[in-house]
Amino acid sequence: MARIKQWSKEQGFGYIEHPEYGDLLFDFEACDFEPEEGDEVIVEEVGKRYDGSPKATRVSCPAKPAPPK
Repeated sequence: MARIKQWSKEQGFGYIEHPEYGDLLFDFEACDFEPEEGDEVIVEEVGKRYDGSPKATRVSCPAKPAPPK
């Protein structure tokens, strides 16, 4: 399981402490919940940043279900 290590609502991005990727960047748009530091999350999809390094592109939080659409 991964955990949100750092999050800035003002900047719209943060980092996930991930067992395979280490500190993994994510944007608010990748989440289907309101992220907070310490949340245990599942990284469902990983893409690449402009420099080729990994970036979480889809993140969910079992403790915070997505709002109904």
